[in-house]
Amino acid sequence: MINNKEELDSYERAFERHKSRYDLTPDELHNARKHGFYPRSYLIYDFKKWGMAQFLAERDFHKLDFRERGLSPATIDKRNLPLLLQNNAHYLPSLNIAIDKGRVQYIIENGSYQEGDFDLEELLQSYLKKYAKLIVKPISLCGGRGIFTIANTISEDTIKRIEKEGNAIINNVLINEEYAYRINPSSLNTIRVIFFKTKKGVLKPISMVHRFGSTANTCVDNTSAGGVVAGVDIETGGLKHAYTLERKRNDLDTHPLTREKINGLIIPDWSSKKRAIDDLLQEINYLEYGGLDVAFTTEGFKIIEINKKPDFQGIQHLAPALINEEFVEFLRLRGFQKPNAIQPEKE
Repeated sequence: MINNKEELDSYERAFERHKSRYDLTPDELHNARKHGFYPRSYLIYDFKKWGMAQFLAERDFHKLDFRERGLSPATIDKRNLPLLLQNNAHYLPSLNIAIDKGRVQYIIENGSYQEGDFDLEELLQSYLKKYAKLIVKPISLCGGRGIFTIANTISEDTIKRIEKEGNAIINNVLINEEYAYRINPSSLNTIRVIFFKTKKGVLKPISMVHRFGSTANTCVDNTSAGGVVAGVDIETGGLKHAYTLERKRNDLDTHPLTREKINGLIIPDWSSKKRAIDDLLQEINYLEYGGLDVAFTTEGFKIIEINKKPDFQGIQHLAPALINEEFVEFLRLRGFQKPNAIQPEKE
């Protein structure tokens, strides 16, 4: 276990940053800090049902020793994912343009790799004619920040914006298949799959959440950008406990804009979708823990990105992590020192 002052201070700094963002009482903030949780976790986790001891606290999570080995560090940079999956290009958007210091680093289109001295404006204009709409994702930002789309034509300001950002990945805009598009058509609505490696070397999901953009003018579905998040029952594909998080948690049954049903919706053809997720996990078996963002689109099943240390609340949205004995063992081998979790009573 990493047990130095720097790691503990990172929790304290994050707590101080977050504590004024949410409407919590002084007692609630005191309890959150005492037990090592972030303020937002106090709004998300069902402590009343499960008790605090069943949940893995962020302060404990910060101390764990996640090993950096093999290809794992390469996934930090979104531009590396198309290279890692080039031989499985069906998982990728059709178009992948890597931008390095404002210039085209490489292009992978339908699995075909290109390099060259490209004129960025001419290149993007030609791809706009082919794909109608492109999306630019900065490498240095997270939580959906800085992402923007390009449609119709390329302006001088657009090129300057890309060059100023420096490092980015540009894709064709993907469209969700019907069930997710109906809930919110303005964004690509993704499923975040939190996974870990079992002692047998198999990547296994511990939790999944489905995210949806919440407004008509957003192209992102991130919770930090006001998006809707719903837990996914891994066995049935049912959506549960949808909410948005602002100063308070706002529980929802339907989407706030389209009024389409979220809670209780069963994702169509879930058994084949779950199988596709499991197959993809084995393709990235060089990782041991992370968050996989995937989408079911009109072009098929696509991977959007891999997060090496994903937003921790997604793991425990529906249930605490410490009731999963395999995950507890995974944590123990990385320095976790609490006893095995107690199994919950059946409802």
